Amino acid sequence: MKNYLLLLIWLPLISACGGDDNSTNEQTTETVIESTPPLTIASSYATKDTLTVIGSGITMAEISFNKAEIKLPANQEITIALKNESTDISMPHNFVVIKTGTANDVGQNGVQFKENGFINPADKNVIVHSPLAQANTTVYISFKTPPAGEYEFICSYPGHWGLMKGKFITE
Repeated sequence: MKNYLLLLIWLPLISACGGDDNSTNEQTTETVIESTPPLTIASSYATKDTLTVIGSGITMAEISFNKAEIKLPANQEITIALKNESTDISMPHNFVVIKTGTANDVGQNGVQFKENGFINPADKNVIVHSPLAQANTTVYISFKTPPAGEYEFICSYPGHWGLMKGKFITE
């Protein structure tokens, strides 16, 4: 009788630990917001032929991109996935391709445009930009690379552009 009572108590507990049968049936949805051509920002995107750039750091002293230089063909459609590996919610990052030598101007001009990812929409030095990637998220940006030349990429979040930067070269 004791064994029967134990079975009645443990059986529901054991079944509850089995998990949800639907847990492996993940669905991916895609939301695309079109901006000034040729920029497309997607919240979810197929990773085939996508260049991943990682933004990391949980303090200002640690922030960085995992790439110091990116070389790509000129005038080609590409997708960049910006993965923010920071675990600190106060460390969002974005990916901004700019004209060489304009990082300070772009950063300073964008400070008052929080709703636009700290990018001044009228800034002619900005070639393309991603939305802000919050901690532990990935954002995608698809665009046509600029003509052959040397450009820069930065994170325009206030104070980040001095440390989070690199060369963006198209050939």
